[in-house]
Amino acid sequence: MRAVNLGTARIVVIVALVVAGAVVLANGFPESGASVAGPSGGASPSGSASSPTTTPTTPPPPGPSPQTTGVSFTALNGTSVTGAGAAAQALLVKHGYNSVQDATNAPSTGVTTTTIYYVGGQASAQNRSNAAYVAKTYFKGAAVKKLDVSLQSLVPATASIVVVVGQDYAQSLVP
Repeated sequence: MRAVNLGTARIVVIVALVVAGAVVLANGFPESGASVAGPSGGASPSGSASSPTTTPTTPPPPGPSPQTTGVSFTALNGTSVTGAGAAAQALLVKHGYNSVQDATNAPSTGVTTTTIYYVGGQASAQNRSNAAYVAKTYFKGAAVKKLDVSLQSLVPATASIVVVVGQDYAQSLVP
């Protein structure tokens, strides 16, 4: 077996490669909060800033447009004001919405803020858009949330939104 000759030239080459690798590693990763300059902008080799290239950002596509009639819903009274759920139901039916059952009481009568729930699943985006429209148009200030599990047993499968009337609207709905 032949001994490896580590001449001065070979040692210089190895040391140069190690130093070059260390420089690349040190400059290749930004310190916390810094950004790495890509091929299209950032810092130039001289250290001065080059003009950044701006890429136009496309806003995300909007959700589906709300359906303003024909939406199936159910109304629940979350207050002790008799008839608040039925009044909410009558309001929406008058404006072209389809009630899938007679209004009934919510599990709790201590609801302070009216909430419009939407049913999840395949049509979740459309149902959310419909619920947001109902909240904005008929119950200003009402929260919009995905249907709570505690309400599922009270809601027919054919309903896509659920109006739970709270104290904030109960008095104004009932004459």
